Amino acid sequence: MKVSILQTHLLSTLTRVGKIISSKAQLPILQNFLLEAKEGSFTVTGTNTETSIVSRSNAKIEKEGGLCVPAKLLIEFITSLPEGVVEMSSKEGALEIISNGFEATIPGVSKEEFPPLPKHDKIKGAEIPREKFLRALEPVLFAAATDEGRPILTGIKIQKVDKEALFVATDGYRLSLKRVDLNMEENINITIPARTLTEVVHIGLEDEDNKTITLKTIDASQLGFFFRETEIYTRILDGEYPNFEKILPKKHTTKIILDKEKFLQAVKSTSIFARGNANIIRFIIAEGDMIISANTPQVGQNRVVLEGEVEGERGEIAFNSRFVLDFLSHFQEEKLQFEMTGSLNPGVFRSTTDDSYLHIIMPVRTSG
Repeated sequence: MKVSILQTHLLSTLTRVGKIISSKAQLPILQNFLLEAKEGSFTVTGTNTETSIVSRSNAKIEKEGGLCVPAKLLIEFITSLPEGVVEMSSKEGALEIISNGFEATIPGVSKEEFPPLPKHDKIKGAEIPREKFLRALEPVLFAAATDEGRPILTGIKIQKVDKEALFVATDGYRLSLKRVDLNMEENINITIPARTLTEVVHIGLEDEDNKTITLKTIDASQLGFFFRETEIYTRILDGEYPNFEKILPKKHTTKIILDKEKFLQAVKSTSIFARGNANIIRFIIAEGDMIISANTPQVGQNRVVLEGEVEGERGEIAFNSRFVLDFLSHFQEEKLQFEMTGSLNPGVFRSTTDDSYLHIIMPVRTSG
């Protein structure tokens, strides 16, 4: 292999692929990039067994070939180089790099050692609107579990219902749901790792010139997302996703509409005094106000009163402040609507202008 490529292009490609590579992977080959020059294209591939990313970059190909090299080391060295042309060649199992007087030799591994990617050439893909798909993911990804205790909860459930697609994430303590019309003809009901979809969002935002994303179901256990210069392959999570519909409240007894930024500021302030008490903060809704408070004997107490548009009964409920702050950091509108039915039922946060999205947080039982 022998290629010439701009340092900025190479670094961008390595960084894009390198996000999924762990330097602590149990299999040493998974700590490597696969670099390949073939058919007039230079590609970088990385995998962590759950997700694989292949990304192409403009380069001058003088000789075809390929080599696996340590990902962390290569990124660090390319980052240290000044802008300009980088020449890379594989010789005797090593990668030689020359650029603006900088030279390095990195021992490599045969490309044959790298795990094979799924075959998909004959599979027809579904074209889905890029912007709609990304907008559906952004408000739900944060609610997926990060604990591997229940692997199915580390994913986002995507299910076609009538003409809409539902995007659902939950970790057992909170749930986000977004409905969107993707104009999909195919019936779909799958759960995809949230970590993979986070990278889909990152790459999709970069690929803003493309109006669509190509989605291919490769087999019963694998899926592929295809962009102009990048391909992302992921396994589909096994297991049955929880029946989330049974916890979706059908009615409420108390509702308040609040200014989002004022609510965020109040929760941030109150959460300071909740740190020594499992982050528990209390919410009381009555007579046109919401009172937010926290009380930790060894720390102190805090109370904030917010004006709002209230309908229904007086209500009192407690939440983990971290979950409320997580939701607010991903909620982009000026006003929000909060609904509740008693202190032991889930609280519901909605947009006042868009009924396609809701976020649910389970309450915390408190005494006194």
